[in-house]
Amino acid sequence: MSYLWTSEYVSPGHPDKIADQISDAILDAYLRVDEEAKVAAETMVKGNTIYVCGEITTASEIPQSELEKEIRKTVCDIGYDRDEFGFNGQTCEIIFNVSEQSREINKGVVQEGDIIGAGDQGIMFGYATKETPTSMPPAIYLAKQFIHVAYGARDTFFADGDYLRPDMKSQVTLRYDAHGVIEIDTVVLSACHSTLLSLPDVKDFFYTQILPTVKESNPEHIQRWFTDNTKYLINPAGPWHMGGPIADCGLTGRKIVVDQYGADAPIGGGAFSGKDSTKVDRSAAYMARNIALKTLHQHDDCEKIIVQLAYAIGTEYPVSYRIMNPDTKHEYELGSFTLDDLTPKAIQQRLGLQNPIYLQTAKNGHFGNEYVASNGISFFKWESID
Repeated sequence: MSYLWTSEYVSPGHPDKIADQISDAILDAYLRVDEEAKVAAETMVKGNTIYVCGEITTASEIPQSELEKEIRKTVCDIGYDRDEFGFNGQTCEIIFNVSEQSREINKGVVQEGDIIGAGDQGIMFGYATKETPTSMPPAIYLAKQFIHVAYGARDTFFADGDYLRPDMKSQVTLRYDAHGVIEIDTVVLSACHSTLLSLPDVKDFFYTQILPTVKESNPEHIQRWFTDNTKYLINPAGPWHMGGPIADCGLTGRKIVVDQYGADAPIGGGAFSGKDSTKVDRSAAYMARNIALKTLHQHDDCEKIIVQLAYAIGTEYPVSYRIMNPDTKHEYELGSFTLDDLTPKAIQQRLGLQNPIYLQTAKNGHFGNEYVASNGISFFKWESID
Protein backbone atom coordinates (compact mmCIF):
# COMPACT_ATOMS: atom_id res chain seq x y z
CA MET A 1 0.00 0.00 0.00
CA SER A 2 1.34 3.45 -0.92
CA TYR A 3 0.83 6.77 0.83
CA LEU A 4 1.57 10.46 0.25
CA TRP A 5 3.84 12.66 2.39
CA THR A 6 4.40 16.43 2.10
CA SER A 7 6.77 19.15 3.31
CA GLU A 8 7.10 22.83 2.45
CA TYR A 9 9.82 25.49 2.29
CA VAL A 10 9.90 29.28 1.98
CA SER A 11 12.32 31.78 0.47
CA PRO A 12 14.40 34.37 2.36
CA GLY A 13 11.87 36.95 1.11
CA HIS A 14 8.92 35.36 2.92
CA PRO A 15 7.73 37.76 5.68
CA ASP A 16 8.46 35.32 8.51
CA LYS A 17 11.93 34.64 7.12
CA ILE A 18 12.60 38.38 6.83
CA ALA A 19 11.85 38.64 10.55
CA ASP A 20 14.14 35.67 11.30
CA GLN A 21 17.02 37.23 9.36
CA ILE A 22 16.65 40.60 11.08
CA SER A 23 16.68 38.91 14.49
CA ASP A 24 19.81 36.93 13.60
CA ALA A 25 21.50 39.98 12.07
CA ILE A 26 21.02 41.71 15.42
CA LEU A 27 22.42 38.66 17.25
CA ASP A 28 25.47 38.60 14.95
CA ALA A 29 26.05 42.31 15.51
CA TYR A 30 26.26 41.79 19.28
CA LEU A 31 28.44 38.68 19.02
CA ARG A 32 30.98 40.66 16.98
CA VAL A 33 31.56 42.97 19.94
CA ASP A 34 30.77 40.62 22.85
CA GLU A 35 30.81 36.85 22.48
CA GLU A 36 29.13 36.55 25.90
CA ALA A 37 26.14 38.70 24.91
CA LYS A 38 22.77 37.31 25.94
CA VAL A 39 20.34 38.02 23.13
CA ALA A 40 16.67 37.21 22.56
CA ALA A 41 15.66 39.43 19.64
CA GLU A 42 12.12 39.21 18.31
CA THR A 43 11.05 40.94 15.09
CA MET A 44 7.74 41.73 13.42
CA VAL A 45 7.48 43.15 9.90
CA LYS A 46 4.28 44.65 8.53
CA GLY A 47 3.79 47.13 5.73
CA ASN A 48 6.88 49.32 5.58
CA THR A 49 7.56 49.05 9.32
CA ILE A 50 9.90 46.82 11.34
CA TYR A 51 9.30 46.27 15.05
CA VAL A 52 12.23 44.93 17.11
CA CYS A 53 11.55 43.75 20.67
CA GLY A 54 13.21 41.46 23.17
CA GLU A 55 15.91 41.25 25.81
CA ILE A 56 19.61 41.93 25.34
CA THR A 57 22.35 42.03 27.98
CA THR A 58 25.87 42.89 26.84
CA ALA A 59 29.10 44.45 28.05
CA SER A 60 29.39 46.36 24.75
CA GLU A 61 26.35 48.38 23.82
CA ILE A 62 25.66 49.07 20.14
CA PRO A 63 24.12 52.43 19.22
CA GLN A 64 20.62 52.16 17.83
CA SER A 65 21.76 53.95 14.68
CA GLU A 66 24.27 51.13 14.02
CA LEU A 67 21.63 48.47 14.56
CA GLU A 68 19.40 50.29 12.09
CA LYS A 69 22.18 50.12 9.49
CA GLU A 70 22.50 46.36 10.03
CA ILE A 71 18.75 45.92 9.69
CA ARG A 72 18.46 48.03 6.54
CA LYS A 73 21.36 46.20 4.90
CA THR A 74 19.79 42.84 5.76
CA VAL A 75 16.45 43.81 4.22
CA CYS A 76 18.05 45.23 1.07
CA ASP A 77 20.24 42.15 0.66
CA ILE A 78 17.11 39.98 0.78
CA GLY A 79 15.84 41.96 -2.19
CA TYR A 80 13.46 44.53 -0.74
CA ASP A 81 15.20 47.67 -1.96
CA ARG A 82 12.57 49.58 -3.94
CA ASP A 83 9.32 51.34 -3.12
CA GLU A 84 7.20 49.40 -5.61
CA PHE A 85 7.50 46.35 -3.34
CA GLY A 86 5.67 48.26 -0.59
CA PHE A 87 8.51 47.29 1.74
CA ASN A 88 11.88 48.97 1.27
CA GLY A 89 14.91 48.53 3.52
CA GLN A 90 16.10 52.01 2.62
CA THR A 91 12.94 53.85 3.69
CA CYS A 92 11.15 51.60 6.19
CA GLU A 93 10.42 52.73 9.74
CA ILE A 94 12.21 50.81 12.52
CA ILE A 95 10.76 50.76 16.04
CA PHE A 96 12.72 49.35 19.01
CA ASN A 97 11.41 48.08 22.36
CA VAL A 98 14.33 46.22 23.96
CA SER A 99 15.21 45.66 27.64
CA GLU A 100 17.83 43.65 29.53
CA GLN A 101 17.59 39.92 30.17
CA SER A 102 15.71 39.04 33.35
CA ARG A 103 18.14 38.91 36.28
CA GLU A 104 16.51 35.71 37.55
CA ILE A 105 17.07 34.00 34.19
CA ASN A 106 20.61 35.40 33.97
CA LYS A 107 21.42 33.98 37.41
CA GLY A 108 20.36 30.52 36.26
CA VAL A 109 22.41 30.76 33.05
CA VAL A 110 25.67 32.33 34.28
CA GLN A 111 26.75 30.33 37.31
CA GLU A 112 29.85 30.04 39.46
CA GLY A 113 32.91 28.18 38.22
CA ASP A 114 32.39 29.08 34.55
CA ILE A 115 29.27 26.89 34.39
CA ILE A 116 26.50 27.76 31.96
CA GLY A 117 23.01 26.55 32.78
CA ALA A 118 20.38 25.98 30.13
CA GLY A 119 18.58 29.23 29.30
CA ASP A 120 15.18 27.51 29.33
CA GLN A 121 13.53 24.15 29.65
CA GLY A 122 12.62 22.33 26.48
CA ILE A 123 13.05 19.37 24.14
CA MET A 124 15.13 19.39 20.96
CA PHE A 125 15.33 16.97 18.05
CA GLY A 126 17.96 16.01 15.52
CA TYR A 127 17.49 13.92 12.39
CA ALA A 128 19.61 12.43 9.63
CA THR A 129 18.91 10.06 6.73
CA LYS A 130 20.90 8.41 3.95
CA GLU A 131 18.15 9.10 1.41
CA THR A 132 19.56 12.44 0.18
CA PRO A 133 23.02 13.99 -0.35
CA THR A 134 22.51 16.44 2.54
CA SER A 135 21.12 13.79 4.91
CA MET A 136 17.85 15.72 5.05
CA PRO A 137 14.40 14.12 4.60
CA PRO A 138 13.50 13.90 0.90
CA ALA A 139 10.40 16.12 0.89
CA ILE A 140 11.96 19.18 2.53
CA TYR A 141 15.24 18.53 0.69
CA LEU A 142 13.45 18.90 -2.67
CA ALA A 143 11.21 21.76 -1.53
CA LYS A 144 14.33 23.68 -0.49
CA GLN A 145 16.00 22.99 -3.85
CA PHE A 146 13.11 24.48 -5.80
CA ILE A 147 13.25 27.63 -3.66
CA HIS A 148 17.03 27.84 -3.90
CA VAL A 149 16.96 27.75 -7.70
CA ALA A 150 13.98 30.08 -8.09
CA TYR A 151 15.21 32.65 -5.57
CA GLY A 152 18.74 32.52 -7.00
CA ALA A 153 17.39 33.30 -10.47
CA ARG A 154 16.63 36.84 -9.31
CA ASP A 155 20.38 37.55 -9.24
CA THR A 156 21.26 35.59 -12.38
CA PHE A 157 18.54 35.08 -14.99
CA PHE A 158 16.59 38.22 -13.98
CA ALA A 159 19.49 40.35 -12.73
CA ASP A 160 18.67 43.19 -15.11
CA GLY A 161 15.30 44.15 -13.64
CA ASP A 162 12.23 43.57 -11.47
CA TYR A 163 10.79 40.27 -12.66
CA LEU A 164 10.70 37.58 -9.96
CA ARG A 165 10.26 39.07 -6.48
CA PRO A 166 11.71 37.80 -3.18
CA ASP A 167 8.61 36.17 -1.64
CA MET A 168 8.23 32.50 -2.63
CA LYS A 169 6.86 29.24 -1.21
CA SER A 170 7.25 25.64 -2.33
CA GLN A 171 5.74 22.31 -1.38
CA VAL A 172 6.66 18.77 -2.44
CA THR A 173 4.48 15.68 -2.05
CA LEU A 174 6.12 12.27 -2.34
CA ARG A 175 4.52 8.88 -2.91
CA TYR A 176 5.95 6.13 -0.70
CA ASP A 177 5.57 2.39 -0.42
CA ALA A 178 7.06 0.02 2.14
CA HIS A 179 10.50 0.36 0.52
CA GLY A 180 10.69 4.17 0.39
CA VAL A 181 10.00 6.91 -2.15
CA ILE A 182 8.35 5.72 -5.37
CA GLU A 183 7.95 9.07 -7.10
CA ILE A 184 7.25 12.76 -6.69
CA ASP A 185 3.49 13.14 -6.77
CA THR A 186 3.13 16.96 -6.71
CA VAL A 187 5.36 20.02 -6.77
CA VAL A 188 3.85 23.37 -5.77
CA LEU A 189 5.75 26.61 -6.37
CA SER A 190 4.26 30.04 -5.75
CA ALA A 191 6.55 32.92 -6.75
CA CYS A 192 5.79 36.60 -6.44
CA HIS A 193 6.47 38.46 -9.69
CA SER A 194 6.11 41.87 -11.29
CA THR A 195 3.71 42.78 -14.10
CA LEU A 196 6.65 42.40 -16.49
CA LEU A 197 6.02 38.64 -16.25
CA SER A 198 2.66 37.12 -17.10
CA LEU A 199 1.51 33.93 -15.40
CA PRO A 200 2.37 31.92 -18.56
CA ASP A 201 5.86 33.51 -18.40
CA VAL A 202 6.30 32.31 -14.83
CA LYS A 203 5.19 28.81 -15.73
CA ASP A 204 7.44 28.73 -18.79
CA PHE A 205 10.41 29.79 -16.68
CA PHE A 206 9.68 26.98 -14.25
CA TYR A 207 9.58 24.30 -16.95
CA THR A 208 12.55 25.57 -18.96
CA GLN A 209 14.90 26.69 -16.18
CA ILE A 210 13.95 25.76 -12.62
CA LEU A 211 12.79 22.18 -13.11
CA PRO A 212 15.73 21.09 -15.33
CA THR A 213 18.23 22.68 -12.91
CA VAL A 214 16.76 20.85 -9.91
CA LYS A 215 16.73 17.54 -11.78
CA GLU A 216 20.30 17.86 -13.05
CA SER A 217 21.67 18.79 -9.63
CA ASN A 218 20.52 15.51 -8.09
CA PRO A 219 21.92 11.98 -8.07
CA GLU A 220 20.34 9.41 -10.35
CA HIS A 221 18.12 7.78 -7.74
CA ILE A 222 16.42 11.13 -7.01
CA GLN A 223 16.12 12.01 -10.71
CA ARG A 224 14.09 8.82 -11.11
CA TRP A 225 11.53 10.19 -8.64
CA PHE A 226 10.44 12.69 -11.33
CA THR A 227 7.99 10.69 -13.45
CA ASP A 228 5.30 11.25 -16.06
CA ASN A 229 2.79 11.15 -13.20
CA THR A 230 4.35 14.10 -11.36
CA LYS A 231 2.01 17.10 -11.19
CA TYR A 232 3.28 20.69 -11.15
CA LEU A 233 1.18 23.49 -9.66
CA ILE A 234 2.87 26.82 -10.47
CA ASN A 235 1.25 29.88 -8.88
CA PRO A 236 -1.98 27.87 -8.58
CA ALA A 237 -3.88 30.91 -7.21
CA GLY A 238 -3.01 32.93 -10.31
CA PRO A 239 -0.81 36.01 -10.83
CA TRP A 240 0.93 37.19 -7.64
CA HIS A 241 2.25 40.74 -7.76
CA MET A 242 2.26 41.92 -4.13
CA GLY A 243 4.11 39.80 -1.60
CA GLY A 244 6.28 40.32 1.43
CA PRO A 245 5.24 42.34 4.51
CA ILE A 246 2.89 44.57 2.51
CA ALA A 247 0.66 41.50 2.02
CA ASP A 248 1.35 39.43 5.14
CA CYS A 249 2.69 40.16 8.62
CA GLY A 250 5.97 38.38 9.41
CA LEU A 251 7.13 37.16 12.83
CA THR A 252 10.37 35.66 14.12
CA GLY A 253 10.05 31.94 14.85
CA ARG A 254 6.87 31.22 12.93
CA LYS A 255 8.53 28.82 10.46
CA ILE A 256 9.89 26.32 13.00
CA VAL A 257 8.95 23.26 10.90
CA VAL A 258 10.59 24.74 7.79
CA ASP A 259 13.63 25.55 9.97
CA GLN A 260 14.02 21.90 10.97
CA TYR A 261 13.09 18.71 9.10
CA GLY A 262 9.70 19.40 7.60
CA ALA A 263 7.05 16.79 8.35
CA ASP A 264 9.53 13.95 8.88
CA ALA A 265 10.61 14.61 12.45
CA PRO A 266 9.05 15.93 15.66
CA ILE A 267 10.04 19.41 16.79
CA GLY A 268 10.44 20.69 20.31
CA GLY A 269 8.50 23.87 19.64
CA GLY A 270 11.28 26.34 20.40
CA ALA A 271 12.26 28.76 17.63
CA PHE A 272 15.90 29.40 16.70
CA SER A 273 16.44 32.88 15.30
CA GLY A 274 17.48 35.83 17.46
CA LYS A 275 18.67 33.61 20.31
CA ASP A 276 22.25 33.27 21.55
CA SER A 277 23.65 29.81 22.20
CA THR A 278 22.81 29.67 25.92
CA LYS A 279 19.27 29.10 24.67
CA VAL A 280 19.36 25.34 24.27
CA ASP A 281 16.29 25.26 22.05
CA ARG A 282 18.75 26.49 19.42
CA SER A 283 22.19 25.20 20.43
CA ALA A 284 21.03 21.75 21.57
CA ALA A 285 19.03 21.32 18.36
CA TYR A 286 22.27 21.92 16.44
CA MET A 287 24.01 19.39 18.69
CA ALA A 288 21.21 16.86 18.16
CA ARG A 289 21.70 17.15 14.39
CA ASN A 290 25.44 16.59 14.84
CA ILE A 291 24.81 13.48 16.96
CA ALA A 292 22.33 12.16 14.40
CA LEU A 293 24.79 12.65 11.52
CA LYS A 294 27.68 11.00 13.34
CA THR A 295 25.58 8.07 14.57
CA LEU A 296 24.27 7.50 11.04
CA HIS A 297 27.81 7.62 9.64
CA GLN A 298 29.05 5.09 12.20
CA HIS A 299 26.39 2.45 11.42
CA ASP A 300 26.37 1.17 7.84
CA ASP A 301 23.19 -0.84 8.38
CA CYS A 302 21.17 2.16 9.56
CA GLU A 303 19.23 4.40 7.14
CA LYS A 304 17.76 6.98 9.55
CA ILE A 305 18.52 8.39 12.98
CA ILE A 306 16.43 10.58 15.25
CA VAL A 307 17.77 12.18 18.44
CA GLN A 308 15.94 13.79 21.34
CA LEU A 309 17.57 15.94 24.03
CA ALA A 310 15.78 17.62 26.94
CA TYR A 311 16.92 20.27 29.43
CA ALA A 312 15.63 22.07 32.52
CA ILE A 313 16.24 25.78 32.95
CA GLY A 314 19.37 26.54 34.95
CA THR A 315 20.73 22.97 34.71
CA GLU A 316 24.03 22.07 33.09
CA TYR A 317 23.32 18.52 31.87
CA PRO A 318 20.34 17.28 29.85
CA VAL A 319 17.61 15.58 31.84
CA SER A 320 17.27 12.99 29.07
CA TYR A 321 18.54 11.87 25.71
CA ARG A 322 17.49 9.23 23.18
CA ILE A 323 19.05 8.10 19.89
CA MET A 324 17.16 5.65 17.69
CA ASN A 325 16.22 4.51 14.21
CA PRO A 326 12.62 5.75 13.77
CA ASP A 327 11.78 2.85 11.42
CA THR A 328 13.19 -0.11 13.35
CA LYS A 329 13.09 1.50 16.83
CA HIS A 330 16.62 0.23 17.39
CA GLU A 331 18.26 2.22 20.20
CA TYR A 332 21.81 3.62 20.12
CA GLU A 333 24.10 4.97 22.82
CA LEU A 334 26.04 8.22 22.70
CA GLY A 335 28.99 6.47 21.05
CA SER A 336 31.95 8.84 20.88
CA PHE A 337 30.00 11.50 22.81
CA THR A 338 29.66 11.76 26.59
CA LEU A 339 27.25 13.67 28.81
CA ASP A 340 29.99 16.25 29.31
CA ASP A 341 29.68 17.03 25.58
CA LEU A 342 26.02 17.93 26.05
CA THR A 343 26.36 20.86 28.44
CA PRO A 344 25.57 24.30 26.99
CA LYS A 345 29.20 25.41 27.35
CA ALA A 346 30.58 22.26 25.70
CA ILE A 347 28.11 22.64 22.81
CA GLN A 348 29.15 26.29 22.38
CA GLN A 349 32.81 25.35 22.17
CA ARG A 350 32.42 22.26 19.97
CA LEU A 351 30.25 23.99 17.37
CA GLY A 352 31.71 27.53 17.53
CA LEU A 353 28.38 29.03 18.55
CA GLN A 354 29.72 32.26 20.08
CA ASN A 355 30.70 33.52 16.64
CA PRO A 356 28.55 35.73 14.36
CA ILE A 357 27.29 32.88 12.18
CA TYR A 358 23.55 33.13 12.53
CA LEU A 359 22.28 35.33 9.69
CA GLN A 360 23.35 32.59 7.27
CA THR A 361 21.25 30.02 9.14
CA ALA A 362 18.14 32.19 8.93
CA LYS A 363 18.75 32.82 5.23
CA ASN A 364 19.87 29.40 3.99
CA GLY A 365 18.25 27.04 6.49
CA HIS A 366 19.68 25.66 9.70
CA PHE A 367 20.31 22.12 8.46
CA GLY A 368 21.42 20.40 5.28
CA ASN A 369 24.08 22.99 4.40
CA GLU A 370 27.77 22.53 3.67
CA TYR A 371 30.16 23.14 6.55
CA VAL A 372 32.50 25.98 5.61
CA ALA A 373 35.19 28.02 7.37
CA SER A 374 35.91 31.66 6.54
CA ASN A 375 38.27 34.09 8.28
CA GLY A 376 38.71 31.68 11.16
CA ILE A 377 34.95 31.26 11.74
CA SER A 378 33.14 27.97 11.15
CA PHE A 379 29.66 28.07 9.62
CA PHE A 380 27.29 25.10 9.98
CA LYS A 381 29.90 23.16 11.95
CA TRP A 382 27.18 20.84 13.25
CA GLU A 383 26.92 19.48 9.70
CA SER A 384 30.48 18.09 9.87
CA ILE A 385 31.08 14.49 10.95
CA ASP A 386 34.85 14.95 11.30
